[in-house]
Amino acid sequence: MTDIVVDTNILSEILFQYFKHDVKRRGYFEPSGNLTKNVVRKINLIIKYHSELIFDDEYYPGLLIASTFAFVEIARKFDDISQGVYSIAQFAAFIESPPEWFRISPLDFDILSYLNNLPINVKGNDGAPLELADAIHVATALSRENFFMVATDKTITALEVLKDKLLI
Repeated sequence: MTDIVVDTNILSEILFQYFKHDVKRRGYFEPSGNLTKNVVRKINLIIKYHSELIFDDEYYPGLLIASTFAFVEIARKFDDISQGVYSIAQFAAFIESPPEWFRISPLDFDILSYLNNLPINVKGNDGAPLELADAIHVATALSRENFFMVATDKTITALEVLKDKLLI
């Protein structure tokens, strides 16, 4: 089992495509923007497994995960991100009842313990500070037993702790 944890930019692309192309009915995503062939292939395996209710622990592909904070960030810039493809009501419904293959990770004590161990400045990115939102996405990923991180933010991708965990 390997979960896929996404940052806000990737989540916004997922939501855009989920509603625009009716992924709930159609059952798959397509490569576009930052959703590469490799990322989409792994996401689609997760969707297929959960939608076909395959109960085979040997082949369990994990879940697609986003932090609660990623949804807060999208809500703050909702009109720009949704581009009229989906409504506030649809966004709220997704949060209230996400698909079986998707989990919204709460900001809880477990996440905070991982957050405390992250660097303040990221060496691989010219010593840039690690912003709180990005740190929460990374802490969310680190809280998973097995994970890949899909992120567009250069500060996140420069973190040494994610060196072998980035899915591109």
